[in-house]
Amino acid sequence: MPDAAATNRSRPTFGSCAPQHRHLQNLIADWVEAILIRAEAAGSNAMPAYTHLQPAEPVLVAHWLLAYVEMFLRDAARFADCRKRANLCPLGSGAVSGATLTINRQAIAAELGFDAPTANSMDATSDRDFAIEFVDALSMLALHLSRWAEEMILFSTSAYGFVELPEAYSTGSSAMPQKKIPTCWNWCAARRRACWDAPLRCERW
Repeated sequence: MPDAAATNRSRPTFGSCAPQHRHLQNLIADWVEAILIRAEAAGSNAMPAYTHLQPAEPVLVAHWLLAYVEMFLRDAARFADCRKRANLCPLGSGAVSGATLTINRQAIAAELGFDAPTANSMDATSDRDFAIEFVDALSMLALHLSRWAEEMILFSTSAYGFVELPEAYSTGSSAMPQKKIPTCWNWCAARRRACWDAPLRCERW
């Protein structure tokens, strides 16, 4: 039935069987906490702020770090916001006009871990908003992570020298052994492309 199919689409993303969503929220919270600790430790240390890759104005290191706190807090808010609209149970909507049997949709929704049943059966069996909203939020998170990774790549180069890349998170070069290649940051910056294409795939789903 279409309502069962719609429920199966919803549950892996937002239902009670989706600890990944809560885990993602926890990871963002841990990341923000780590940045706040670094910002406090930076104290009154200053650094140049850049525009067009050129030194522009002096700022506190904490000010630079806290810019990422703002980005990641918005990401967390986006995930929480889309969950409010998406964590609704379509089961009982039937093919399009509702179920022929008398069922307690409130109880079914609660049993399956949803916040409430959907309000309109025609909308519930055709809705894809929840998936598009979720991957849009993932795309924004990937964008912010990519921005951070690319700045760290720049700041770890000899031209900037703000960051020393640990050996554990870098690889070497057989031809140029003096180099530290920021492999983990390169991967982080590159993975955003896969997330950006996801909303288009959802629209064709």
